[in-house]
Amino acid sequence: MTVLRLSKTYASVGKSPYFLPFGAVVCCRMPLAPQSATPPASLPQTLVVVHRPRPSKTALYERWLRRSAEAEFRFPGFLSREVIEPTPEGQDFYTLVIRFDSSDNLSAWLQSDEWADLHSQVDELLESADRFSTDPNYLTPFWYRPSPQYAQAPTWKIWLSTVVALYPSIFAISLLLQYVTFPFAATLLLSNLLAVACVSWIAGPIVRRIAQTWMTAGSDKTRITVLGTLGLIATLLALMAIFLQVPVGA
Repeated sequence: MTVLRLSKTYASVGKSPYFLPFGAVVCCRMPLAPQSATPPASLPQTLVVVHRPRPSKTALYERWLRRSAEAEFRFPGFLSREVIEPTPEGQDFYTLVIRFDSSDNLSAWLQSDEWADLHSQVDELLESADRFSTDPNYLTPFWYRPSPQYAQAPTWKIWLSTVVALYPSIFAISLLLQYVTFPFAATLLLSNLLAVACVSWIAGPIVRRIAQTWMTAGSDKTRITVLGTLGLIATLLALMAIFLQVPVGA
């Protein structure tokens, strides 16, 4: 029996999770999932998920936490899950710390139909979500946020998709700032702030949704990778042809 402090951990008693309150802190007991006698293919991996639910959806999100905890507990390789709840002092997000005995089992869970179904249910309940991991396959740099059931896209795909998102953003911002008379350093700072904001919250998410199948295609999906790459290059060339028709500095 494992005792965890400063958090809430889901455990299964029959089919229901239970919690043990301990003053302002929640003290939790959770039996470890049964483990195979076969050594794991790799070291245990920890996935940290940060969820900020919509205020009106908190109760639904709590129910989702229970369903997903029960599903994880049944999945091969599951070790533990810890949930750190929001605090009255201002922390308005939930942190899920999920451990599996190997990268292979963590990957299998995130690519399973069961997790895909759970993710589709929670997506509409959240204002934002982020993810961090001891497994580099699940780290997410810059604006790119893959759906949790997919593995990290290769660096070159993130680079190309970022260029597609950045090119029209910088062009539009340059048009807006061409008559600004600020000092060069101030104008450069302003253009960078606007460009990164545009890619992070507007152009980047649009490209991510459109190109998601291409970005997450594995090495066995050569046709998708080739066609998607050609499509993005063609998009850049088409944008350049359009932008060449726009008068600049007139």
